[in-house]
Amino acid sequence: PSNSSCLNNLEQMGEGWGDFYALVMTIRPNDTRTTSRAIGNYSYGEGISGRGIRNKLYSTSMSVNNYTYSDLPATGGEEHNVGEIWATMLWDLTWDLIDVHGFEPNLLASTGGNNIAQQLVTDGYKLQQCNPGFVDGRDAILLADQLNYKGAHQCLIWKAFARRGLGYSAKQGSSASIDDGIEAFDLPPTCQVATLAPIAAF
Repeated sequence: PSNSSCLNNLEQMGEGWGDFYALVMTIRPNDTRTTSRAIGNYSYGEGISGRGIRNKLYSTSMSVNNYTYSDLPATGGEEHNVGEIWATMLWDLTWDLIDVHGFEPNLLASTGGNNIAQQLVTDGYKLQQCNPGFVDGRDAILLADQLNYKGAHQCLIWKAFARRGLGYSAKQGSSASIDDGIEAFDLPPTCQVATLAPIAAF
């Protein structure tokens, strides 16, 4: 309760969490990871296929939404624009989990990739420090996975974030700034698959 005002920094994800919950709680059984989703299209008087209020539609398809961590400075620190990038990363994570665990329409169930994603994200922001940045948020989700699932999804989580530039070597800098982050697309050594050199023919 004493930390209720903890999103006063520029690199904060509040609007992104809002979009994430709206998206994950309205997935339909026939949706796919490349289904384009809007936020706020109803309030604009648009149909389900409307553009909504965000700059880009949410989709795991990079041709629809190509946000990465390096796009943060272009947001100018405007919280909705910052949040779009964070929600895009969480949306990728959600579908990666659905690919493994399936979709569960009962939102109160503990199974299904969509519900596991909600649990990880919710527990993640309870675990992170005050005024967190993107790396803080990523690391908190990784910790939530260790606590809730004994680390069963560590490499899946790393891959989802690395795809959008928040990989192992990414640097956040100060969460009070949107201009000093460094994106990276690599994975930690524990998630890298070793490859063997081809054996020469004799």
